[in-house]
Amino acid sequence: MTSPRPTSAGRIALALLGAAPKGSLTAPALVSAGELLGQSANAMRVGLSRLVSSGALRLERRGHYSLADDRRARAAHVRTWRTGFARRVRWQGSFVGVLTADLPRRNAALVARRERALELAGLRVLGHGLFVRPDNLEGGATALGTHLARLGLDAEAEVLEVQLDSAQLARVLPRWAVAADARRADQLTARVKTLVRALPRRGWKKASADSFWLGDEVLRFLSRDPLLPEQLADLAPRRRLADAMSVLDERGHALWQSILEPLERP
Repeated sequence: MTSPRPTSAGRIALALLGAAPKGSLTAPALVSAGELLGQSANAMRVGLSRLVSSGALRLERRGHYSLADDRRARAAHVRTWRTGFARRVRWQGSFVGVLTADLPRRNAALVARRERALELAGLRVLGHGLFVRPDNLEGGATALGTHLARLGLDAEAEVLEVQLDSAQLARVLPRWAVAADARRADQLTARVKTLVRALPRRGWKKASADSFWLGDEVLRFLSRDPLLPEQLADLAPRRRLADAMSVLDERGHALWQSILEPLERP
């Protein structure tokens, strides 16, 4: 199975900047990295220009790019893959809900940002305008609301504690796709372990590209972990994947640092 790959230079640039330790990269570093990942220098420059025009990137100074605030918040969420965006606490059976029925829907970009924030925080739709998740994260509704705001949820959205009856619970539980996610986690774990074993036998260009593509795929999966309580989902598959990813992350980070650091020097 091959890793799904970003279809644009812009997607590559966003992924590289999201993983950059200093939060910014120079144009030469981004262009060279993009070329290593199959994009032409011109495509990378055009992609960077479009991202700045759309507001997704900031041009800090000539030739230096960084993520805009909302993109930075999403990148920070992805980087919490080892532990999740909040620590699990013992679940007492209650839920946290977010009401969106009265929020505007004419702006497609606003709606997409809202829905992405809800998904990243593990909320699923229960009924029209009501999204819920188990109240099993440290800080409860207050902390969840703060995190959702960082991810781009409308300030007018109401976050509250809710109780579900058995019928409502039966209706919403399948929307977390627990069994499918567990299978996907196990498949990714096997692929990560296979790649880690193969990296020493690959040239640095192929090793760096392969670690980028698979690492990006795994991080996107882990960043959408709904952090369900153990009463609703077996935590072991994601823990195995996170452990395997830690090894790939260490090897891939070293490879990419060796590529990007010389390009970042004046």
